[in-house]
Amino acid sequence: SHSNHRTISNMTAITTAYVCFILSLAVKCGAFSTGPTSQRLTGLAPLHSTPAEVTSSSINDASAAAVVDATSNQFTPVFDFTLDDVATKQQSAASFERIDDAIMGGISLSSLRDVPDKDYASWSGVCRTDGGGFCGMRTLPFKDAPLNATGQEGVYLDCNLASDDEAERRIWKLTVRTDSSRGEMVYQSQFDLKQAIEDAKKQSVGDEKNDVSDAWAKVLVPFDKFQLVRGPRLIPDGPPLNATGGIYQIGMTLSKFVMNVNTTELENFRPGYFDLRIKRIGFYNSQHHDGGSNVSASTKVAAVPTTLSKEDAEKKRPVVLRLLLPIAKLLFSEQANRRRSAMRILREERKLSRSRAIIWGIKCRKESMGMFKSCAKTAGILSVDILRSVIKTTLKIVLLYPIRLIGATIRAMKKAMGMKVKPSLRE
Repeated sequence: SHSNHRTISNMTAITTAYVCFILSLAVKCGAFSTGPTSQRLTGLAPLHSTPAEVTSSSINDASAAAVVDATSNQFTPVFDFTLDDVATKQQSAASFERIDDAIMGGISLSSLRDVPDKDYASWSGVCRTDGGGFCGMRTLPFKDAPLNATGQEGVYLDCNLASDDEAERRIWKLTVRTDSSRGEMVYQSQFDLKQAIEDAKKQSVGDEKNDVSDAWAKVLVPFDKFQLVRGPRLIPDGPPLNATGGIYQIGMTLSKFVMNVNTTELENFRPGYFDLRIKRIGFYNSQHHDGGSNVSASTKVAAVPTTLSKEDAEKKRPVVLRLLLPIAKLLFSEQANRRRSAMRILREERKLSRSRAIIWGIKCRKESMGMFKSCAKTAGILSVDILRSVIKTTLKIVLLYPIRLIGATIRAMKKAMGMKVKPSLRE
């Protein structure tokens, strides 16, 4: 009946708002504040594609986006890492923060750093699939106004993958945000870095000034290729990106997760070290003569926006988030994630029991700090880990499981009444 539909809709709205609030707190208070990050690049598969369809069609579509003809565009760099101006180069590199997978129990680690005396910055690190599976970076909050994207058609990136030649074994994404929030819902587009690199090499053939093996790819991602996501998952029927109000954040993600409605992993994903060298990040737009013919590509001078420092950004967080930050750090500690990963390796690969693994750790620390300090440090670590486990278990029983039960009940009722049901966050 109409009243039943209204009741279910109300329950759905309340539950969704509650879940989003909790997730937002966790994301904003964690070691990173994602929009996985965190999360991002062009060429997307249909929203309801199967994992196999997503793996193929999203990459194929992404190739088309990365192959956009760059010779007829005007480029407006926002962040310039070349040697044109050292101060601009350093300010550009300092404008980003990492958003790796610690929030979901991962141990990946990355950073964007200035490379002195080189005309690029290096976004590098190690992406691990143990508990996570992505690395990311994003701009710090802009101090004054958002980036003006009026008249622009999309985001561009000048880059070169220096670590290996298997760009296709990772998912590369660009991220933009159209509001001042710092939660996990952002606009992302997946792009084909492999295709962009191959196109750059083809253009370098025959040019004596360019080394084909060191070709710089120019990736172009139109605004209309960005889609609203929550983490790595597309939001069905999400509103299209509207850049007229300004861009509040630009970011990048390397991930094992393909953009899809359901959580989908890339087959044959390559974990481990990566090094993506970046010259410029900015906006682009087509330019034409009065007669409509294309003109050659041109690049403007970068005007790097002023960002808040990490300390100032933390101070601007709501009071509730600042109060919850110590708890969030306790629950989502990267050190705890790494200890858990090390314990798994010792038990599964070296066949040690938990007690023998702990004793082994005490012996390792003894050489640098002595037996007494080593035992005391181990006791402290175990106490914190036990407290963390108790808090997590309590939250699961009191909060997580009831929410899941309510959500499952609502979805079952909707299915029984023939209503459209969206997949749960765990699917």
